[in-house]
Amino acid sequence: MKFRCCAKNSIREKEIEKTYQFLRAISDANRLKILCLLQAGAKCVCEIVPALGISDKLVSHHLKQLKNIGLLSEEREGNFIRHSLNKKIIREYKKIFNQIIN
Repeated sequence: MKFRCCAKNSIREKEIEKTYQFLRAISDANRLKILCLLQAGAKCVCEIVPALGISDKLVSHHLKQLKNIGLLSEEREGNFIRHSLNKKIIREYKKIFNQIIN
């Protein structure tokens, strides 16, 4: 069975791939927890570690995965990097996801 909405070279195929990358990135429970924590505002690794109860190295790994798909932005404050939600990109993912499932 072929789906017209998913035909090769279609714009929807790109949207589906982008949504797949998004869902893959947030499919980890710790990443979802990080996104929830960042809803309250920007945080550095040292603030996320105690909230999640995992190592700073693992928190950094999860932050990198979220940053790679554009969900996070970062800002340097002295020796610290504060991570925050990239709300513009999150709105784009929501829009694409809604187009696919509607």
